[in-house]
Amino acid sequence: MAAGRSVVEELPEAPDMKVNVASSGEEFPHHTRKRSYDKENSNNNMKCTRWSLGGDVGTNPPLLADMGLSILQDEEAAGVPTPTPPTTEVNVDNPPPPPKVLQQSNQNIISNGSFFSDDSVNEEEFFVYKRRRLDAIAGGDKFNRMSDELILAVFRWLPKFMLARCAQVSRRWKRLAFDETLWRRLDLGGKTLKPGVVGRVILRGSNILRLAKAEVGNPIFSPQLHYLPSIPPIRSKLQYLDLSMAAIEPQALEELLSVCFDLKKLSLEHCTLTQSVCSHIANNSNLETLNLAMCYGLCHSYLVNILNHCKRLQSLNLAWTALSAGDLGVICRRFPASLERLNISGCRNTLSDAHVRLLAEQAPGLVELDVSDGTQLTASAVSIIISELRHVEYLAFSRCYTIHPDAYLELKSMPHLLYLDVYGILSENALSTLRLSLPHININKYLFSSVARPTVGIRRTSVWGLRVRD
Repeated sequence: MAAGRSVVEELPEAPDMKVNVASSGEEFPHHTRKRSYDKENSNNNMKCTRWSLGGDVGTNPPLLADMGLSILQDEEAAGVPTPTPPTTEVNVDNPPPPPKVLQQSNQNIISNGSFFSDDSVNEEEFFVYKRRRLDAIAGGDKFNRMSDELILAVFRWLPKFMLARCAQVSRRWKRLAFDETLWRRLDLGGKTLKPGVVGRVILRGSNILRLAKAEVGNPIFSPQLHYLPSIPPIRSKLQYLDLSMAAIEPQALEELLSVCFDLKKLSLEHCTLTQSVCSHIANNSNLETLNLAMCYGLCHSYLVNILNHCKRLQSLNLAWTALSAGDLGVICRRFPASLERLNISGCRNTLSDAHVRLLAEQAPGLVELDVSDGTQLTASAVSIIISELRHVEYLAFSRCYTIHPDAYLELKSMPHLLYLDVYGILSENALSTLRLSLPHININKYLFSSVARPTVGIRRTSVWGLRVRD
């Protein structure tokens, strides 16, 4: 026990911590025994024959003791029980310093198995999630590599409702799908259109628009447009507009025509007219064809405004507009010299021979004239037409009961006359005699007049000979 006594001489005694040694009967401190164990095993030549995880590893036992670890040895080799590390007392007044935390970019690593130094931090708020970019489709997006011209060439084969769906794909597709070259001609006939739909079509640059028998909602343009001062005044590019038999309110019609200044052909058959509507029509100085058949609210003052401003008017249809004799007298004096086709049928008790003379003098270049249902006309009207209108190719006297049948035989002196309609007047024998007397004229060829009408017959895919469907 000499080694044990030398250790006692080097270390002071601790009166409160004592252990008994059987060989000498002396009392030694508990930590003295631990230090003695460390000195005995501090030989540099010592090798740990066995490690807790296996393998022959050279380790400094005092270092392991300071770390709170011990070497596992065979009981036969050691001969003494393995000493237990001393328990350390924690001072409440002076707690040990917290462990250092390694600071790295975008992560915190601390002990106790947690990644967050503050319990209030939420994991979802700490991590920055980045959506993984999806792999491109095999072969690449060849469509987006195409030029705008090629994509427009593809879009031209699509119907209009499909173009509206394509506009929802991306910003580029929206810009291309709403290109004005794809919306120059549009057929919305027979459709029920909500408010603002027609306005959006006009803003896309349509030139040819068919709204025959359509139900047009009011207002024409979206109400939001009126609250945007940055938008310049709207000027449509419409040149051919067909509103025949359309269900449209006068206010909506005024709003629609208020943005039209370049109309060439217009059909308002069976629509209600107001002074404002006629004023907007008069703003189209290049108007060539106007169909006002069966319109309501028409009077001579409205028509005079149109005729005074539209000097290029060539075709005019005023059939069944309930014009009075005074209205006809004023209108016949205002017909432009450029007028070539005129339909004033349906004036049963108002149209007279004097009116026929006025219009013949005012528009000597007429090619087509329809005065059907003029029950006040006589044979004098036929003579006036023969003498004044030398270039007429089509005449219609259907249901003019006061004209004697022999008066039609005088038409053989008109070399340019090709068609004559006299429905409801002559019997079959009289028609046969008339055909023999006028062999160069086709009699009763057309049941209805085609003056200024956008569609004739069963064709519904074109207006005035222009295609409206792609």
